[in-house]
Amino acid sequence: MKRLPLEGIRVADLTMMWAGPYATRILAEMGAEVIKVESPRAWDNLRTLIPLPGVEEPWNASYYFNDYNRDKKSLTLDLAHPLGRETFLQLVTHCDVVIENYRADVLDNLQLGYDVLREARPDIILVSMAGYGKTGPERDYVGFGPIIEQMSGLASLTGYGDDGVPIKTGISYGDPVAGTAAAAAVALALIRRRRTGRGAFIDLAQREVLSTLIGEAFVAASLRSETPVHRGNREPRAFAQGVYRCAGQDQWLAITLRTRDDWHRAAALLAVDPALPGDPTDHDVIDSRLTAALASRDPQEAFELLARADIPAGRVLDTVVIHDDPHLLARRFWVELPHPRMHPWKQPRTTWRLRQADPAPRRHAPLFGEHNDDILRGLLGLDDARIAQLRREGVIGDAPINPGVG
Repeated sequence: MKRLPLEGIRVADLTMMWAGPYATRILAEMGAEVIKVESPRAWDNLRTLIPLPGVEEPWNASYYFNDYNRDKKSLTLDLAHPLGRETFLQLVTHCDVVIENYRADVLDNLQLGYDVLREARPDIILVSMAGYGKTGPERDYVGFGPIIEQMSGLASLTGYGDDGVPIKTGISYGDPVAGTAAAAAVALALIRRRRTGRGAFIDLAQREVLSTLIGEAFVAASLRSETPVHRGNREPRAFAQGVYRCAGQDQWLAITLRTRDDWHRAAALLAVDPALPGDPTDHDVIDSRLTAALASRDPQEAFELLARADIPAGRVLDTVVIHDDPHLLARRFWVELPHPRMHPWKQPRTTWRLRQADPAPRRHAPLFGEHNDDILRGLLGLDDARIAQLRREGVIGDAPINPGVG
């Protein structure tokens, strides 16, 4: 039987929101047993963000939460309670990895820093994903995706709106990027541990991860003292480039013409005049002719026509249309997972395709505290009296305490 690469690895997941849960979702998809730990008093806020309306347990019916936390198990533990801390350290003895994205001081304030975790398990791997890292003058600040994005330097490339205010990308772009980096860091630490027998403490600052993605701009600024130029859809290294409206509501096609030959072939395919004045207005002329030629064309047909001729092109797909994209459907990219509190909906499958295994989502995100008994009794060996004490003290629970929605 084919094995996923992380089968046999167990992860204690203390993460919340997007960046951390995205990292541990990748680990779970690759076969790791991921135990998501939440306090009944301080749960992952995504549980109650935009839940399915009209349900009795909104914390178990959030689209966001179910996307980022599928294939995991749920254990509730109040780590601020002495019994919760003690129980978590028992869990750590059975884990290979602990990952968290709290503010930099939180884990130490809980008396669960790396040195403490290493006493419980000497070869433990700890990944800390504080927004600004564990050191430096900004270490104690709270960092969310939109803030991290602005402080990474990315806004210098995305430019400004008509009101002169910097424009963000539209999503918390730093979150999934940092999550992917954290998953990679775990893989590297596991390889190192296999070779050396030693664990690791990884200080992964989300701000720094996102900054590495605009290295070209940093090079231009530091070596050539260049100020970023906002060119919109144009690229000076291409012969011509743009995004053009097609038939249908808000349907667009992006085209890059690398050379004059690309332009002549595209002009022939789209039945437009290839002649150009040969002066700085060439790009404007190309834009005008492509706009007229594509206005009545189906975007998928136009995309396939150009792509078959080796002309770089692609549709601008919104989040509705992409669910019916024929290429993604052919690759079985979208999956539907049964859920006891929600109707099925399309979710993206694992982005890594392995020859040795074909990973795919196996299970919906866990209900709150769904695996308390399995983990506390089955893995940790706690008896009925201790479990009853944990419940009586509010250390564990089957529902968040005083949950709000939104």
